[in-house]
Amino acid sequence: MKMEYSRSSRRDFRSYVLLLFGLVFAWVGVTVDPARNCDESGRECAPWLVPLGFCMGVLAITSGLAMLFTNFKWGLRLDLEQRRLSWWDTRVSPEIRSISLDDVAQIEVRIASEGNDNIFFHDRDGVLMPVPKDEIFPYPYEAWVRELATHFLHIRVEVKNG
Repeated sequence: MKMEYSRSSRRDFRSYVLLLFGLVFAWVGVTVDPARNCDESGRECAPWLVPLGFCMGVLAITSGLAMLFTNFKWGLRLDLEQRRLSWWDTRVSPEIRSISLDDVAQIEVRIASEGNDNIFFHDRDGVLMPVPKDEIFPYPYEAWVRELATHFLHIRVEVKNG
């Protein structure tokens, strides 16, 4: 049995949010007159903000379109029969990498208050194993790790808050 989780730039909402953000800023930069960019009293003016906002918008549009055009892909595949975890992240390398889950003794999930959770795989000697950044794993990480541990009973799960 294989369990797979995959994402791509074209299926990730962040690419579209970046593009929309850029379109809004570029539109405002084109439609607002810098000479009239003042408060109601007319004393505080910042005409330089309009071209700056336009430049930020063009940069965001370019970044969003580049993400959609290149369509980076990332994800993982859990092969229960071969007892392997394979992953890919084309932003880093085109290669598919994998580890044997028989070598994993502990998976540590660190839950951060800001939502920047982390996952760490440790071997039998407690040495950190080379598994990539957390974005390749399905969120919430803790639920995914606990599900993985139900298939591999030798893996100990440790969850740390903060």
